[in-house]
Amino acid sequence: MPRNANWMQVTLAGGLIASLGLLSACDSKINQCNRLIEVINNEQAPIKDMKTQGNDAGSFKKLADVLDGVSGKVKAVELKDEKLVKFRDDYATMATELATSSREAAEALGGTDMKKTTEAIKKMQSFAPRESELVDNINKYCSGT
Repeated sequence: MPRNANWMQVTLAGGLIASLGLLSACDSKINQCNRLIEVINNEQAPIKDMKTQGNDAGSFKKLADVLDGVSGKVKAVELKDEKLVKFRDDYATMATELATSSREAAEALGGTDMKKTTEAIKKMQSFAPRESELVDNINKYCSGT
């Protein structure tokens, strides 16, 4: 009978170790989600501050520099979860592309071609739904919905 008791203890210990492993894996995804979301959220403040600076060429150039920084900080978030890596890379790419568009808008505002200016501003505005969708997808994935 003591032999069966030892087997039961080993089985219980094995089950506990397996459960802890699953919790650790879940925690890992949660931690990764938190790191990515924290960086993205922290980078919203400088972007919002730049939006209140004005709509002149200098403001758009400064915004481009801020967005380059956002891209670099987002890229620097270390992640192992493949889906989160894709979200991170998509967000960083979007920030880089928006920085390019912001520089184009700055250049257009410095010139006299109103059509070029209008196109540059429209291009920048097209990023809002893209960013919103990406943030929604990150939130859904991280919340498990």
